[in-house]
Amino acid sequence: MDYKKILFGYDGSPESMAAFNRAVEIAKSNHAKLIIASVMKKQHANTASVSLGFGVIETGIDLQDTLGQWKTTLEKLKQDAQQQGLPAEDIEVVFKQGSPKSMLSYTLPKEYDVDLIVLGATGMGTVAQVILGSTASYVVENAAPDVVIVKNN
Repeated sequence: MDYKKILFGYDGSPESMAAFNRAVEIAKSNHAKLIIASVMKKQHANTASVSLGFGVIETGIDLQDTLGQWKTTLEKLKQDAQQQGLPAEDIEVVFKQGSPKSMLSYTLPKEYDVDLIVLGATGMGTVAQVILGSTASYVVENAAPDVVIVKNN
């Protein structure tokens, strides 16, 4: 099957970077568009932390500065994809607020007409996955497009 639009979910982890490189390879070999996406979880005002990507950051730091740095990182990924041979017009950066599980499984694939999702394998252990749930596992089970999970071995 040829893929036309590939959604890559970035969370800043080493597994995510391995998935990024695989997503770029797949996009190049299929002459496909690559959507580089990160999703920030919305938090209640009384929490002591804010979720960014699929992880959590402390709120003792300037949130706007952190968001700016995150967007800069996503733009750097776009530049890296270009250096690996993807044309700039075939790369889009998306930064959204919401549930990473829902956004990566339903909202973004539908919005961008995605036919492949590429994610890094979770870095959590089995107990943490049971308690917190794994974004990658959720996407595999619920997303309509094909899903590739990349391990960082």
